[in-house]
Amino acid sequence: MAKILVPKQVFPGFKIISKLSDDELNSLVVYLKKLDIGLHYREIAYGLRNLLKIDGDDLLLTLLSFTDLLKVEDDDIGIISKNLAESYNELSKVGLNTKAKNKLKGNLLQVLSNYKNLLLLDKVGEYRNENYNSFIDSSFHADIRFLEFDKLEENEKYGVILHKFRVKYLASNSKKELYMHLSIDDMIKLKGDIEEAIERDKMLRGNFSGDIKLI
Repeated sequence: MAKILVPKQVFPGFKIISKLSDDELNSLVVYLKKLDIGLHYREIAYGLRNLLKIDGDDLLLTLLSFTDLLKVEDDDIGIISKNLAESYNELSKVGLNTKAKNKLKGNLLQVLSNYKNLLLLDKVGEYRNENYNSFIDSSFHADIRFLEFDKLEENEKYGVILHKFRVKYLASNSKKELYMHLSIDDMIKLKGDIEEAIERDKMLRGNFSGDIKLI
């Protein structure tokens, strides 16, 4: 009987891990050791895809699924690796032979032995998502509209410059977009607010950089 509930969604990532060659596994271990915990998940998935020529989203989803397990499990990682491999083999019904199952256990053990940065990344994600909405991208679009009005004199011409601000963000794991019209005064204020935030960031980094690894 499976000791760990391995959800169907992470089966593809387990398959990737089970098939990693020694060189690919070493590359993954080095990547995890040097992982920048300030990266966003989409950047990590892209990095994994380029590194191993696999589906980075599938592998990252599986790697992140270990986070809660490592937080609550009292067993050492050797036992966790064994239970993960056996539970995946049973629940997915892939029918790994002994050699393949042992290879998966070994690969999982190497991954979990170098998992610290992923745990830190998960914690960073918790802080970033405290407000539920996470920024993805933004852009400005400027347009001019000419007024058409039959009461205007022949030489009278009026136009309105419109600035549309688009924000793409992540809300509850769903990508959403927000559009708003801004005046030039709105944009000047927004620019000032951003500049103030950048200066505060610089101040905080200057005050704490000697004691804390800042992201």
